[in-house]
Amino acid sequence: MKKEDDVKGEELVDLNGDGTEKKEEKKEEESKKSNGALKYIMIPLLCLIAIGGILYTVKIYKKINQIELIVCKDYDEMSARAAKIISDLIKENPRCNLGLATGSTPLGLYNILIEQNKRKEISFKDVKTFNLDEYCGIPRNHEQTYFTYMKEHLFKFIDVDLANTNIPKGEGDLESNVRNYEEILKKNKINLQILGIGRNGHIGFNEPGTNFDMGVHIVDLQNKTIQDNARFFDYDINKVPKKAITMGIKNILDADNIILMANGTNKADAIKNVMSGVVDINIPATALNTHKGKVYVIVDKDSASKL
Repeated sequence: MKKEDDVKGEELVDLNGDGTEKKEEKKEEESKKSNGALKYIMIPLLCLIAIGGILYTVKIYKKINQIELIVCKDYDEMSARAAKIISDLIKENPRCNLGLATGSTPLGLYNILIEQNKRKEISFKDVKTFNLDEYCGIPRNHEQTYFTYMKEHLFKFIDVDLANTNIPKGEGDLESNVRNYEEILKKNKINLQILGIGRNGHIGFNEPGTNFDMGVHIVDLQNKTIQDNARFFDYDINKVPKKAITMGIKNILDADNIILMANGTNKADAIKNVMSGVVDINIPATALNTHKGKVYVIVDKDSASKL
């Protein structure tokens, strides 16, 4: 017979009716204990992984989203702030490539650059320019083409070499024009791209729904854009071209740095959407939140009124 101390030192074993050990129940109990211990280890580990993933995402977002908002008191100050960024670039790199925009927004900016050129503060003789877009279906010398706009509002007043100016062609073989302009852009890295913005958030003539990966392409203008541009065509929407050739959003984002300009309360919603940080294919300008370089959003207080 075993002594009492010997019995105490042994592990008690559950037996079946025939005296054999209940092994299955023991294994199940041990498995539950093991799973319980694993749960206590895995839950905190998964939490740490999730937190790390969130922090990594935020880090990357901040890295690629370098938007600097500059709110100005009025249109004149907005134009002056944009002009300084451009003139500083030309002084630093006299052979830089500039992406140019049209419309009413950059007129004040161009006037300042013209005056700086007249005072010989800057020179455009070695600068290359690349326009965003052009209307299709009207002759190049039509008074409302962007070819004419650039000549009448900038080129004829500065020392630029017209051989260094590039504007997409909106007449003739449009598909060939698309390919040719895409090749030009591939061979010439734009250092600073100037943008305006439409009420519907379009940049260039990239209308809502445009794929962000698109290069130069032909676009059917939306009614809102046609209505907005009617002011340049005697307020007659029937005179406004219905198609345009434009740099794609991909081309715009390929620029080293970007200036987005806006003024007036009618642009407030568009600017609010850009500054929200959300990227939405239905608001083309929000693609700027994915740009890897510097984006200057230069606006007057009216267009910043909803921020």
